[in-house]
Amino acid sequence: MKRVALGGAVGAAFILCWVGAGVAPSSLLDPANLRAVGAFVRGLFPPDLSPGFLGVAAAATVRTLAISIAGTALSVILGLCLGVLATASLWRRGPLVDGREGGPLALLSLAARGIARFLRAVPDLVWALLFVVAFGLGPLPGTLALAVSYAGVLGRVYADLFEAVPEAPVVALHAAGASPLQVFVAAIWPQAAGSVAAYTLYSFECCVRSAAVLGFVGAGGIGAEITLSMRLFEYGQVTTLLGAFVVLVLCVDALSRALRGRFRRNAVHGSGLLQAPLELRPMRRGFRFLWVIVAVVAFAEAGFGSLLAPDVLPHVARFAAQLFPPDLSPPFLASILTPLWQTVAISVVGTVLGVVLGAILAVPATASIMFDPEARLRRLRALAYGVARATLAVLRSIPELVWVLLCILAVGLGPFAGVLALGLHTAGVLGKLYAETLEEVSTGAPEELRAIGAPALQRLVWAAWPQARETLASYTLLRWENNLRVSTVVGLAGGGGLGLALYNAVQLGFYDRAATLVVVVFVLVSVTDALADRLRRKPAVQREPESGLALVAEAG
Repeated sequence: MKRVALGGAVGAAFILCWVGAGVAPSSLLDPANLRAVGAFVRGLFPPDLSPGFLGVAAAATVRTLAISIAGTALSVILGLCLGVLATASLWRRGPLVDGREGGPLALLSLAARGIARFLRAVPDLVWALLFVVAFGLGPLPGTLALAVSYAGVLGRVYADLFEAVPEAPVVALHAAGASPLQVFVAAIWPQAAGSVAAYTLYSFECCVRSAAVLGFVGAGGIGAEITLSMRLFEYGQVTTLLGAFVVLVLCVDALSRALRGRFRRNAVHGSGLLQAPLELRPMRRGFRFLWVIVAVVAFAEAGFGSLLAPDVLPHVARFAAQLFPPDLSPPFLASILTPLWQTVAISVVGTVLGVVLGAILAVPATASIMFDPEARLRRLRALAYGVARATLAVLRSIPELVWVLLCILAVGLGPFAGVLALGLHTAGVLGKLYAETLEEVSTGAPEELRAIGAPALQRLVWAAWPQARETLASYTLLRWENNLRVSTVVGLAGGGGLGLALYNAVQLGFYDRAATLVVVVFVLVSVTDALADRLRRKPAVQREPESGLALVAEAG
C-alpha cells in the first residue's frame, strides 16, 4: 500500500512538473519550427574557414583560455583562504581545540564555510551577469565569476581534504606547542598537497568549459562570439566556434591528464613537474619565468587592465548599493512563485528526459553487450556501438546554453526549450556513466545465466541491472542536483524560469529584485542539496553475487 501511495505521489508530482515546464511535443512538428531547424542545420555547413574569421575564432579561444587561467588562479587563492579557515580540525573541533572554548576563530571558521556554500550555490552564469552590470562587457566579468564560483567549490573541497589527513603528525606538533597555522604548514599541507593539486587541475578543466558559456551574458570568450553569430544567422561561424571550443577542451584535458600523471595523488609530497610548486621549493629560473609570463598574459587578456580606469570603482560601488535592501514586497515575492515552479519543473522533466534517452543509448554503448563473442551480426553491433558512443559524446560536448539556443529554433522561447536542452545534455552525460557502470559489473552472474541459455537482454535485466542499480541511482540523483543549478540560468538564453526573471530584472535596472532572485536561487539550491543528501544512499560495495540464479530470485 505504501508503494502504491508513493508511486501515486511521484506520478502526481511529475504531472505538475510536466505542466509547469510547458511541455508541448506538438511544437516539435510545427511546420514553421521545422523550417527554422532545417535552415539552421543547412547553415552549419560548410563551416566558415575564411582567414578573417579564423583569426576571430583564434582570438576568442585565447581569450577563453586566459579567462580560465586567471579565474582558476584567483579561485585557488580565495579557495585556500576559505579552506584553511573552514577546516574544523584547526579551529572548531578535534585534538587542536579540545578543552578550549569556541571563540572568534571558531565563529570565523563557521562564517568561512557559510561563505563558501553561498559562493558555490549561486551559478557562475548568475555571477557573470551581475559582474557584467558592475564592470561592463568583456572578459573581466567572466574571470571574476569563475573566481568567485569556483572559490566556493575549492574552499569546500580543500577543507574536506585538510580534515581527512592522518592525525598522528597533527597531534604530535600540537603536543610540541605548535600553533594551528604552524600545524597546517608542517603537518596538514604536506599530506594533502597531492590531492589538492589533483583537484585543482580538475577545477581548471571545469573552468575552461564554463568560460565558454559565460559569454552568453556578455562576459567575453567563445560564448560571446557564438551569441553574436547566432543573432546574425551566421551558422557556419557557429560551427567553427564550436569546433574551436571542442579542440580547446580536448587539449586542456590532455594537458591535465599529463600533469596528473607526474605525481601520485596519495603521496605525502608532490613529485616530478609539480614537486617544486607543491613543496614551495625554488624552481629553475626558466620554469619560474615561464609561469610568470603565462600569468601576466592571462590576466592582461582577462581584462584586468580595465580596473585602472578612474570610473570603474565608483560605478561598482553604485551598483552594489542598488542591490540592497532586496525587494521583499509581497507582490514581488508572489510573482516569483511561477518562475520558481518552472525552474523546478524544468530540472525534473529535463532529467527524466535525459534518463530515458541516456538509458536507450547506454545499451548499445555498452561494450560487454555489443561485443558478445557468441552474438550474431557482429559488424552491425560494432557499428551500433560506434554510433551510440559518438552520439553520447556529441550530446555532452555541447553546453546546455548552446542547446537552449538550438532548441528555441525548434519549439520557440519558453521553459520547454530549457527542458529539451537539459534532456539532451543530460542524456550524453548519463548515457556514458550508465554504459561504463554496466561494463564494470561482476561478470560471474551474467556468465552463469549465459551458460543456461539466457539471451543478452535477460542477462542485462536479471544479472547486470541488480548489481548496478544503486550506483546508477546515485549518478542520476547527482545529475538532477546539477540540472537544478543549470535550470536556474537557462532562462538567460530564453529557457524560462528564474533565469529569465533575473535577466529581465537586470535589464530593467531593478537591482533590488535581482538581489532577491539571487537569494531565492541560493535557498533553492541549498534545500535541494540537503534533500538529495538525505535521499542518496551510498552505493553498496560491489561484490560478486553467489550465483546468477540468486540475483534472479532476489529481484523477483
